[in-house]
Amino acid sequence: MDSYNSGNPIGLGPRHRKPKRKYVAKLFIFLALLLLPIGGYVIYQYLSSNQQQTAVKSVQSLSEVPVANLDKARVEKWNGITKKVAYLTFEDGPTALTSDILQSLKEQNAKATFFLMGPNINQQANVVRTMSNDGHYIGLHSETHDYDTLYEKKQYVPEMLRVQKQIKQLTGHAPLLTRPPYGSSPSITKSIAKEIERANLRVWDWSIDSMDWYYKDSAKEVAKTVIDRAEDPVEIILLHEQPQTLRALPAIIAGLKKKGYQFSIYDEDFHIPYNFSKYPNL
Repeated sequence: MDSYNSGNPIGLGPRHRKPKRKYVAKLFIFLALLLLPIGGYVIYQYLSSNQQQTAVKSVQSLSEVPVANLDKARVEKWNGITKKVAYLTFEDGPTALTSDILQSLKEQNAKATFFLMGPNINQQANVVRTMSNDGHYIGLHSETHDYDTLYEKKQYVPEMLRVQKQIKQLTGHAPLLTRPPYGSSPSITKSIAKEIERANLRVWDWSIDSMDWYYKDSAKEVAKTVIDRAEDPVEIILLHEQPQTLRALPAIIAGLKKKGYQFSIYDEDFHIPYNFSKYPNL
């Protein structure tokens, strides 16, 4: 008899081990196999719900995302050097000299902006088409070129719109830029400026007068005037379709290139306000 258990009425000795019941383990495995697909389905629904909510939130948040400004950016400096741009602008054409001016520009690899008059367009339709095909900008310069008619009788906008229609018929493009005969100041009053804005037209004067109307017999003086006065990063140069201007053109282009200028045409998508009247809306 075991001395430890003898006389031990409350059974403080070693416990008697009951045999393991195998059906408990089998039941556990069965329940696990039963619950596994149910748990997987619950997890799948939870994840799917989160993805849908995230997608909805993403769509709703699109309106809150800042929209990038897609306007054309202008490079002002390159490798630390300020970009210098010259706009050659010719008035009063097309004339008998326009074809020669276009040829000279092509030889010098330069583009220009031409402000044309209505009656001259009718006489030089093929030249206007060539001008457009060569990549120059064609602007508006009225029909009459008459001060009283344009400004006193307020025919500035009506005349420009008629010229615009002529150019569109020949080139397929309705230009927006106008060049006021005699300049915008004091010609364009506030009331005329409002009419111009309502017609979605724009105004460009000039920063350099070539004085080709004054130096009629000296292409050298015309070229010297332009080159000497070109100092700012952006210069808008007033030229006329005159013999002295045509002769001066190669020297003007060469001189401005030497001073670091590139040549460009007016860009409707990046309008640079420049008018003597200082109207910011034009």
